[in-house]
Amino acid sequence: MHDDLGGNSMSDLSVETEAVRAFAATNAGISGDLAGAGNFDAVKNVAALVPVFGLIGADYLAMFAAAQVLQAKDINDLSAKYAKLSESAFSAAAAYDATDWSNAGALGAIGNQIGGAV
Repeated sequence: MHDDLGGNSMSDLSVETEAVRAFAATNAGISGDLAGAGNFDAVKNVAALVPVFGLIGADYLAMFAAAQVLQAKDINDLSAKYAKLSESAFSAAAAYDATDWSNAGALGAIGNQIGGAV
């Protein structure tokens, strides 16, 4: 079945909310792992290299330090994206469940009004 815009109808949509929650939990774990990887001590890493490179390598060390800071920022940004994905999936699962329960209650009430056993 297609709608007027050529897309598929979602009238037969079925969502396994426990699977959505498992997806959310997995992404929360990935977010935590990434956050741990992104929380390295860039200053300590660069400071350890100063005796090796000295004044001659100061320009290199400055660029290396900047790269370390950007890498940590990028890793933490990616971690935040996984955290948001997890949060959104948990919210979607809750919304699907709430809608199903609400619709089931409404249908049960209608069934009781017309004398059917639900």
